Amino acid sequence: MQTPPISRFSIFLHLSFVICLGLGLTAVIAHAQLETEPHPMDTFIKGITNFSEPTGVRGTVRYIEKDRETLWLNWKERSDARPLFETGWNFVPGDATLAVQPRDSEQWEKLLNLSNDLPLELIIQDDGKGHRHILSYEDISGGPKVPL
Repeated sequence: MQTPPISRFSIFLHLSFVICLGLGLTAVIAHAQLETEPHPMDTFIKGITNFSEPTGVRGTVRYIEKDRETLWLNWKERSDARPLFETGWNFVPGDATLAVQPRDSEQWEKLLNLSNDLPLELIIQDDGKGHRHILSYEDISGGPKVPL
């Protein structure tokens, strides 16, 4: 009994299957590597936007959103040097914007009087629900505090 000759289409079909299988395995391996090794930019962003502990931020008033009771800042610096935040200030790259909410209605009434571009230093903390509340703030337009 003779075996039928192998057609070019059959060879092409088998070769295509092997190539697809190889590419699929490569994609699975690459995906597994991505899951175990976070991208450095992701790590940086998660770190700089972590406000689970009281955090110092400096910036200027960008906008006061009255209907959501939100203060928007042109975010310039961040410090984790608790509790006084006198050192450890690091620049925030780019044109970062940060939204923060007042801790209570009394603080909100005071925030409404702030003018755009006013430089502020704030201590903020995330409430666990995604809202960054202002624990305290200070107008720093008078320049840095310099000991005599």
